[in-house]
Amino acid sequence: MIRKTRSKQFLDAVNVPLMVWTLALVGYGTVMVASATSGMTGGSGLLARHLVGLGLGLVPLALAWMFDYTRLRGWQGPLIALGAFLLISPRIPGLGYEAGGATSWLSVFGVRLFQPSEPAKIIFIVVLASVISSFKGRIDEPRHALKVMGYLGGAVGFILLQPDLGTGLVFIAITLIMLIAGGMKGRYFAVMLLVATLGIVGIVAIDSSLDQLFGKDVALKEYQLNRLLVFVEPGLDPSGAGYNLAQSKIAVGSGGLTGKGLGQGTQSNLHFIPERHTDFIFSVLGEELGFLGVVLLLGLYLALLITALAIATSSRDLYGAVIAAGVLGMWLFQILENIGMTVGMMPITGIPLPFLSFGSSAMVTNLCAVGLLLSVWSRRYGT
Repeated sequence: MIRKTRSKQFLDAVNVPLMVWTLALVGYGTVMVASATSGMTGGSGLLARHLVGLGLGLVPLALAWMFDYTRLRGWQGPLIALGAFLLISPRIPGLGYEAGGATSWLSVFGVRLFQPSEPAKIIFIVVLASVISSFKGRIDEPRHALKVMGYLGGAVGFILLQPDLGTGLVFIAITLIMLIAGGMKGRYFAVMLLVATLGIVGIVAIDSSLDQLFGKDVALKEYQLNRLLVFVEPGLDPSGAGYNLAQSKIAVGSGGLTGKGLGQGTQSNLHFIPERHTDFIFSVLGEELGFLGVVLLLGLYLALLITALAIATSSRDLYGAVIAAGVLGMWLFQILENIGMTVGMMPITGIPLPFLSFGSSAMVTNLCAVGLLLSVWSRRYGT
């Protein structure tokens, strides 16, 4: 009888589908990182780093799972301070490390450590969930929406100082999904969409004028602007962003039904695919495992997102539901954006594919997000 009770307690605390989909994606990602790095100089070292990231990610997963998420409400002030420090730290002299045109890494004595914007996503979700849930499911006053936009504007402002346009978009997507879960009225979404559209168009329109005025890139780096414009005109920048997109589409299209086999991708092995183990790992998967491999990946992602949604709807309170919605929004946007950019359906950004792309910072953050979901799920009965 005792064994049954303990077994039931364990099953109540563990969302088995979430664990299964997470393990499946982590395993799939490890296989693809091994394949993508096999022909690279230092490929074995990169794979080892990927495995270390997986090991490190288990720590925040376990801690977030064991910690009662409802107690995070009382930590809002310290969490805001920590999140702000993480986002601005790359711009502090001596701490920032530039890679890929953006100073988005934290370093100590010149040694690159991690991307602080990754753990800042989790902090942002927890803090914003507290704000949104305080409105008790009725965001029907302008001051409510403005308060949320203030948090979002502060976070995105710090991110654009790096500048890291892709991560800024992730924060926007997280906020939108959390607002839907928090009961925001439709008219406010229409206003937000209009303001965001005008803002993006305005930044692109005046970018060159600002650069000439200040003598340097102010709003957007040249490579970022090219990435946006290539989405509209694929023939633009044939040696840069346009080249990356063309090679990615060739790789995905050449995979056929079953692919060329692991480690047998010509676009990958001949170094035509840029950043093939990070941003463009989906291109490697499409070429080497073909349509069936892509369907398997999309099926796993769909199952993961549905499970996250189920956890949100089963939460005992609005706070937990909005936290789960934030995690769902983070994963959903990154999946759509990363896969979309490799096939020309979305602008090219430096957003990694969850659980697939090489990168310890993103892996640790995603596993911590799984821990948050487990914390919400295991306390759905108020225990």
